[in-house]
Amino acid sequence: MKLSIIALCLALAAVPGAALAERPSPEDNLFQTAQIGTSSRPNVVSSFDEIDTDHNGYISATEASRASMAASFGSLDRNLDGLLSREEYEDHHKDH
Repeated sequence: MKLSIIALCLALAAVPGAALAERPSPEDNLFQTAQIGTSSRPNVVSSFDEIDTDHNGYISATEASRASMAASFGSLDRNLDGLLSREEYEDHHKDH
């Protein structure tokens, strides 16, 4: 499991900054909006669903980076499976 996390971190670090620079999308500020805006559950659920672009019920590291939350992804992924579950995401918003 630790090896998977290390590999994920190395893969993310290897991506050139230019590849990450793209036109801003509506998803870019979803995580920040959820933190700054009202903390009501519908907003959290809505932002989770919007960040989870493949609609598999989890936020991947790729989806997190598209939503400008790559830096906090590791601390939110409590079970270290490389995916952010709805529960992990919502628990974070309960605390903030």
